[in-house]
Amino acid sequence: MKNKFAKWKPYIFLAILLASLIPLVWLGRYNYPTGDDYYYGTEAHLVWQQTGSIPQAVSAACAGVAKSYQIWQGTYSALFLMYLAPNAFSNTAYHLVTFVILLLLCGSIFYLLRPLVCRFLPGTDGDWITISSVLSFLCVQTVVFQSDSFYWYNGSMYYTGFFAVTLFFLGTLLRYLSNGKKILLLPLLLFAVFLGGGNYVSLLPCMLLMVTVTFLLLLRKNKKAYLCGITSAVLLLSFAVSAMAPGNQVRQDGMWKIPAWKAIAKCLLQGIRYTFAWTRLWWFLAALLLLPVFLRILQKKNGEFFSHPILFTGYSYGLFCSMSCPLFYTMNSTGPGRAVAIVYYTFLLISFAVFFYWLGFVIRRLQMRQNASEKKAVFGNLKIARYAAMAILLLGLLFTGLWQETSAVKAIRVLANGEAAAYAAEYEERLLLLNDPEVTDVVLTPFTHQPAMIYTGDLPGDPEDPTSQKTAQYFGKNSLYVDYSR
Repeated sequence: MKNKFAKWKPYIFLAILLASLIPLVWLGRYNYPTGDDYYYGTEAHLVWQQTGSIPQAVSAACAGVAKSYQIWQGTYSALFLMYLAPNAFSNTAYHLVTFVILLLLCGSIFYLLRPLVCRFLPGTDGDWITISSVLSFLCVQTVVFQSDSFYWYNGSMYYTGFFAVTLFFLGTLLRYLSNGKKILLLPLLLFAVFLGGGNYVSLLPCMLLMVTVTFLLLLRKNKKAYLCGITSAVLLLSFAVSAMAPGNQVRQDGMWKIPAWKAIAKCLLQGIRYTFAWTRLWWFLAALLLLPVFLRILQKKNGEFFSHPILFTGYSYGLFCSMSCPLFYTMNSTGPGRAVAIVYYTFLLISFAVFFYWLGFVIRRLQMRQNASEKKAVFGNLKIARYAAMAILLLGLLFTGLWQETSAVKAIRVLANGEAAAYAAEYEERLLLLNDPEVTDVVLTPFTHQPAMIYTGDLPGDPEDPTSQKTAQYFGKNSLYVDYSR
């Protein structure tokens, strides 16, 4: 009976993860575009309405990227996706945003951990499913900024979407390091070019990690260093194309830029703040759930790998802190919630890697100092302590109400109280007005219902604002704005 439960346990974790995603995806049915979704989607939308041609819509998006590269920002691949916002084709397509973002995020975690657990570590498919399910659950359910991260296309794709693509890139790199198949160079290069035009928050640690891997392979005179070096060069060159865009300077003029050394100092200090803030009940509960999986893997892993815990921790902390550098350097702040969200995802992945490494270090020391009977007693006491700690943590989550702050519970609450449906009804009424050809100058009323999970803000209250003008163009109006005095 015990063996049967152990066999099915990974799939129980997977089922819990999938069940927890259902309310979020269901809430996406009431999700609608706003702000930058209209601003960037206008060109492709108008071409699509006139021609019904996808190639011509894509061409319009490319023209928009070229323009923005000169006057606003250099993140070319991100801009391309922004100009091809799903609402450019239909509002129904926008309802799929949450499903796509969650699929990318969870899928990338599973993709990354597959070679890491099953090839570089002596883990099983069950171990991989368990670890991936727990970490995916944490990323989705305990992140604070759900609306920007999962529902607003422009913000979620730029940050959570590109973070997921970064994990797909690293997962492909691990597969190449494992099997040495040169055919993987093509997807690696495509990923590198794509990521080079994305957000710098997830790009910077990716570049540092890629250069580190190449350097270590060169030290060992490993032939795989050649292809990794090519990939690193393409990634760096792609970043240079993005960073040197004339539009970056235009945009930077309106921001509070600080010296690089000060940005580095601030991000190192912020990393400490994040660590204390995010190592909480949910983290400890996940650590206890994964503890037997980690121990099972470590008993089969060569202990020499865990000889440098301080070095591993320091490098991992540096990678984690590097994510905040672009934000402090350009904005002198931690950035918007959607940017902090991907820093949080990275914290979870890196902190559990560090936890695993230190666990391996401790076990290695125990194996060197204790005999078999002593080790058995230690693991027996550890099992009892683990169950006791899990019971305490579950009670803590129950009585503190932290379980009510999970993304799934929030989504269920918004669905159950009717806020989502009421917001959708208001939006559909607004669309009737916006699509009325006889109304050329539109004055909108602010939304009465603003559900926290899916409402990310409204259009500006100034008809001269660029977003108002673009939205008016989107709907074929002379002018458009929201009257917040009503």
